[in-house]
Amino acid sequence: MIKLPTPMSLGQIAEIIGGQVHGPLDLVVDGVVTSPMSAGESDLALVFDKNLVKLLDKSKAKAIVVPQGVKVDRPAISVARPNYAIYKMLSTIGCKRYFPEKGIHPTAVVDPSCHIAEDVAIGPLVVIGPKTKIGARTKIMANTVLGGEVSIGEDCLIYAGCMIADNVCVGNRVILQQGASLGADGFGYVTERPSNMELRMNGINELSEEANPLLKIPQIGTVVVEDDVEIGSNTTIDRATIGATKIGRGSKIDNLVMIAHNCQIGREVILVAQVGVAGSCNIGDRVIVAGQAGMKDHIHIGKDAIIEGQAGVMKNIPERDIQIGSPALGARDFMTNVALNRKLPALFDQCKAAEKKIAELETKLKELEQSKGMSQLEPAKK
Repeated sequence: MIKLPTPMSLGQIAEIIGGQVHGPLDLVVDGVVTSPMSAGESDLALVFDKNLVKLLDKSKAKAIVVPQGVKVDRPAISVARPNYAIYKMLSTIGCKRYFPEKGIHPTAVVDPSCHIAEDVAIGPLVVIGPKTKIGARTKIMANTVLGGEVSIGEDCLIYAGCMIADNVCVGNRVILQQGASLGADGFGYVTERPSNMELRMNGINELSEEANPLLKIPQIGTVVVEDDVEIGSNTTIDRATIGATKIGRGSKIDNLVMIAHNCQIGREVILVAQVGVAGSCNIGDRVIVAGQAGMKDHIHIGKDAIIEGQAGVMKNIPERDIQIGSPALGARDFMTNVALNRKLPALFDQCKAAEKKIAELETKLKELEQSKGMSQLEPAKK
């Protein structure tokens, strides 16, 4: 439950969230809850699940917010886009956060060659390497480490414990949630001689037991994060081998996402928790990749495609396609396969019954042929 800074009328709230009041405009509430079942007698409840509407007779909520077209028996505000209404409401209410004061905390270690705007806030135990630049009004919270020649734009918010390696470039209004890591070395190794894996891939089964060390390929590229990107807690984005791993303007990346070296992520892309993107993948603008989906290296995903949760992407995906399953298939093909799979037990029973019937018919046919053969032999005996 969120307590409003001051009690508000339904008319005031409707003006903020762009809704229509059904009931008295001057009815006042002093709290907002996301479940009608936990609402008190002075609360406004957000009811966007139609199943919850059926339970409203048990709710104490003074008023509710519902999607357009839903009829209820108490004062309400109806909205066209529920999630947008939540965004407007919470943006107005705000939440107290504790950011460092402007300036550099006494315990921070900042290289003298850095260029830091005057109104930047740098918290306790932050470490900033040589020749790093930090733009105006950026806030950097405790225990964050920035390497050398890092560039951070204006109005960024970097939460505690983030790690940004040398030469990484971060745009304006970027948010890094706690523990995000940008610019670790990409995972690239090579052997002097063909490895056993390479031999097997080429159909050669004469493998070697001799040492063939994995040699680390230098990762001399960088990471570029464009404006208005948000990166979740403990997400990792590796630097490119050569050039830049790029995160496009306005993209939103959830917690625990892994983006490997040389990837190119387009604008306004959404990557949900535990997504894994292998090296050199190219993800087009506005693609949505749901939780725990993964893709092999060098995959291209077209604009506006949707990858459902836990999908395993093994080949390129065209624009606007929807893919499900592992290995990922087009949504229609996947659902057709699911429907057919459900019919397999019945089809199996039908096949067994048909086999039995065929066997019986074959037996009768043989008996009939034998009977005909015997009848043809009878006159000859006479």
